[in-house]
Amino acid sequence: MELKKYKKWLIVSIVISATSLAIIYMLSATHEAEEIILTINPLIILIAISFNVFSWLSWALRIKIMASALNTKVAYFKAFKIVMVSHFMAAVTPSSMGGEPMRIYMLTQDEIAQGNTGVGNATALTLGERLIDFIFFGVTLPILLLLVGLSLDLSRVRYLLIGSAILLGILGIFTFYIVTHPKKFHKFSKKIGKLLKFFIKDEKKRKRITAKMEKEIDAFSYGIIVLFKHKKWHLLATLGATALMWSFGFMIPSIILIGLKLPPIWLISYTFQMIIVFITMIPISPGGSGLAEFSAYLLYGQEVPKEFLGPLIVVWRILTFYMNLGVGLVYTLHYIAKGK
Repeated sequence: MELKKYKKWLIVSIVISATSLAIIYMLSATHEAEEIILTINPLIILIAISFNVFSWLSWALRIKIMASALNTKVAYFKAFKIVMVSHFMAAVTPSSMGGEPMRIYMLTQDEIAQGNTGVGNATALTLGERLIDFIFFGVTLPILLLLVGLSLDLSRVRYLLIGSAILLGILGIFTFYIVTHPKKFHKFSKKIGKLLKFFIKDEKKRKRITAKMEKEIDAFSYGIIVLFKHKKWHLLATLGATALMWSFGFMIPSIILIGLKLPPIWLISYTFQMIIVFITMIPISPGGSGLAEFSAYLLYGQEVPKEFLGPLIVVWRILTFYMNLGVGLVYTLHYIAKGK
């Protein structure tokens, strides 16, 4: 892995996010807003940071549980390393889902995972995480919208939500088809094998590559079935870890509001955070930069006084996106230093 090729995207991500925050702050700034950030109690900031760390820890626990379900052993501190490197990769690649390929790669490394660590199994675990997320969001978001939705105006972000829903729907259908019809993709791998004739002259080598692809497709299909059909207790534990992971992160804006001496709007803010996550899955900018800031501006602008809106979004992004990016960079550099 070379960090240089991600340097451009890192710069782009930071520039887009910082510019978005500057615009939002100027749009919401008043004379009172200039010193609002400095008035936040440091204890509140510490609590918000702790919640973000708890979110990381819950994610690492989820990886460990799911790996165990697939007969793969991943030490907790190594699962945590996967989480942090994934956070960095997600921040410097289009959409907020950009960390998946790196998680798959790391899970196939012997020094990270022991046991069934093939590409197919690692892909099943990683995409299984997303399927678990969709289950959690699919159950929780409608309930929240029923509880608080009547008072919310989502018209300003409806097209972004529609775009995200279409994208997730396509990915979901594609994943379901692979899981239920793995043999169909064997034909696809054979077509790829024919194309390899132009690049690899050795027929035995081509057959080995094709056989490997078919094996990993079968492993992926089987892994997903095991996770969602045969490992019920692991599935319940994974859902619990998922609820903790997202909830810790989603409560951070309300904690910041308390620091700003405003009502925390727990349920409404939780709903807004879910919607923002959906929107930032659209692969438009690195790490969802810009989309996250302006979606938050449009959503929280309904509930937060204008002079506090800019400070809220600035502090929220610093304590989540920039914190994830910074700590993730440290872990990524350490991973690269070990020759990965």
